[in-house]
Amino acid sequence: MEVKQGGIYLYEPPAVSISEQAATITTSGSEQAGLRPYVIVSRETANANKPTAVGVPLTTRVHKANSYRILLPAAELIPDVGCTPFQDSVALCDHVRVLDLTRIRKKVGRLSKNAVVSVGLGLAFVFDLR
Repeated sequence: MEVKQGGIYLYEPPAVSISEQAATITTSGSEQAGLRPYVIVSRETANANKPTAVGVPLTTRVHKANSYRILLPAAELIPDVGCTPFQDSVALCDHVRVLDLTRIRKKVGRLSKNAVVSVGLGLAFVFDLR
């Protein structure tokens, strides 16, 4: 599947892994688990012809918003045709994850250009990029 930066995709991380690296693939503690929307944050040139992309999960728990958990009003989340409209959401920029593209279930929308910039600022805060 080809993914685009700013696209919102339903991603289902593996619940259990049989690999020797299970600790790095499965979730524990506060990590986001289960089928959920992720925003692709990696550049399209970095995603081209690769089996992975970098994403940030979304949550509708807007009370989690802060300087690096970016509040995204529903108006900035553009649903694909036939998909349910979005609610106000928060991009959890401190939960960045490499996504296996075979685990993406479907594309459900995209961020507005302003929202992509906002999420980028949240990532810059988390990684202390200047």
